[in-house]
Amino acid sequence: MKKYVLVIFIGCFLQSCEDNKTVYKPESSARINSITVVIDKDNWDNKIGDKIRSLYADEYEGLPQIEERFTLKQMPYETFSGFSRSSRNIIFINKTSNPEFFFEKDKYARPQIYLEIKGNNTQSILNQLDESNKEAINKFTSGEIEENKRRILKSPLKDISAMEDFLIDMKMPSAYSLYKQDQNFIWYQKPIQKGHSNIVITEILDKKNIFNYTISDVIKLRDSIGKVFLPGRNPESFMMSEKEYLPYQKKVNYYGTKMLETRGTWEVQGDFMGGPFLNYLVEDKLNNRVLFIEGFVFAPSKRKRDNVIELEAIIKSLSFRKESN
Repeated sequence: MKKYVLVIFIGCFLQSCEDNKTVYKPESSARINSITVVIDKDNWDNKIGDKIRSLYADEYEGLPQIEERFTLKQMPYETFSGFSRSSRNIIFINKTSNPEFFFEKDKYARPQIYLEIKGNNTQSILNQLDESNKEAINKFTSGEIEENKRRILKSPLKDISAMEDFLIDMKMPSAYSLYKQDQNFIWYQKPIQKGHSNIVITEILDKKNIFNYTISDVIKLRDSIGKVFLPGRNPESFMMSEKEYLPYQKKVNYYGTKMLETRGTWEVQGDFMGGPFLNYLVEDKLNNRVLFIEGFVFAPSKRKRDNVIELEAIIKSLSFRKESN
């Protein structure tokens, strides 16, 4: 009888192990906003490679110097194995199948976005690249924002009392610190190579629908805030929108929070300073107000794309606190 019970126990244990068996997947890697393209050298140097570069390495919006949207790395099929498969973003070109494309999440590593493009000739591959591009850009871009958030949480800023006073919370790397605080205004700053990365937050009195603000409205608003809160190095100098560069604007509904996004470049009235900015007008329904949140970077002669992406991730970690009675 005891032997019979033992056999049942062992059988149940083995079955349980089988049911709970999971496939180990390593942590994905690669620098921010990069894509590994698995394709042979000949096609990478011809029409297919040209198409991929035009779709994914086009200009990243809102920077003073031209930088590519994604950094592309070509990888031949024979080396695409083992650790080489751990890239966070992958485009795999399959020239042996009927035309189609599909996405797969966490195929070889976590987190990972894998896009396979299938086609039996060059033109069919080109067509599938075009058809998949909009969805792919959204998935890769969203994935990089989430990756930035994940990295921030590894070493977050602990002192968030100023944000708590402002009835908000944003996940920010510990390298940031509170640089300035006035009534209805807070400014965080992080030193970077030859410059600094910044986030400023204030409440605006005009509570109209944020999607009704035009680019001109946003420019006037941020210039007025710059004049009051963002002085330059010289007397009577202050931050303002660069006049020679028309900003980009789009409406965003981020997990139920309405945001009006404006990207452009800034300069300092009365000084030789400038850089990119990423501005959001944010609807705070919980507290019946509109917030002005902006990230901007100062880093002369340095690449700034990844700094702007980090600022976007910080701002999109925003949550609200209800004012206590």
